[in-house]
Amino acid sequence: MEKAEPLLLEALASRRKDPGPESAEVAQSLQSLGTLYLKSGRDKQAEDSYRQAVGIYGKTVGGNHPDYANALESLALGYAARSDFASAEPLLLRALEIRQTVFGGEHRDVAASVDNLAALNRSQRKPDEAAAFYERAIAIWEKVLGPDNPDLAADLNNLGAIYEYSKDKTRAEGLFLRAAALDEKALGAESPELATDLNNLALLYLFTKRYEEAQKVYQRAVAIRIKTLGDQDPAVVETMNSYAIVLLQLNRPDEARRIQSQAQGILARHAAK
Repeated sequence: MEKAEPLLLEALASRRKDPGPESAEVAQSLQSLGTLYLKSGRDKQAEDSYRQAVGIYGKTVGGNHPDYANALESLALGYAARSDFASAEPLLLRALEIRQTVFGGEHRDVAASVDNLAALNRSQRKPDEAAAFYERAIAIWEKVLGPDNPDLAADLNNLGAIYEYSKDKTRAEGLFLRAAALDEKALGAESPELATDLNNLALLYLFTKRYEEAQKVYQRAVAIRIKTLGDQDPAVVETMNSYAIVLLQLNRPDEARRIQSQAQGILARHAAK
């Protein structure tokens, strides 16, 4: 990032001279700078850059152009990153409106907008609204990418997690199983993504007291995570601790203590680094 900033600033200065200070090219540079500032924790500078980009795009391409929508989205995600949801939501809704008008209802940019609104509502602890947006996003992605594309797995997991913590837990299982099947087919039987899917599924089984099923799924998830992430990753500890709870419920205390001891050892090694 340290090397990128001076290059972006140099490009911005050059574009301000030619083609001019209020050109679409300048707006592009400002957007890139905003993203860099956001990633490096400089929220105020990111907001200023994004605001300038929005203003310039509004003058150059107009307020109904996809580039304007992209700039609005960047500004909104900056607000969302610091939990300013009231400022983020209307911008994301406007970006969605523009994209729907330009591209129609079944386009990847529209699906991305719907995904952003789903995540925003989830962050605000509005599960019903978030679930509706995720359902809509999945339907669009299925048409854009096809129903067997592994890129669907993320939204399937997100929607499943909402149902997992709701009264309607039965709706979560099919979503987690589908995500796992997509990831296993596309990425293999030992991918980190599959381990995440399995961890989510096992937690659902734990919540619903299906301990025998949870034990089998956790056992597999732990093995994959250790192999792919190493035995010092916090995600491994998370899965091990839940696995130990399941073993206790199955009246297998010796195995549970062994797993808990392994998890504590991982935490101790991680802390010693």
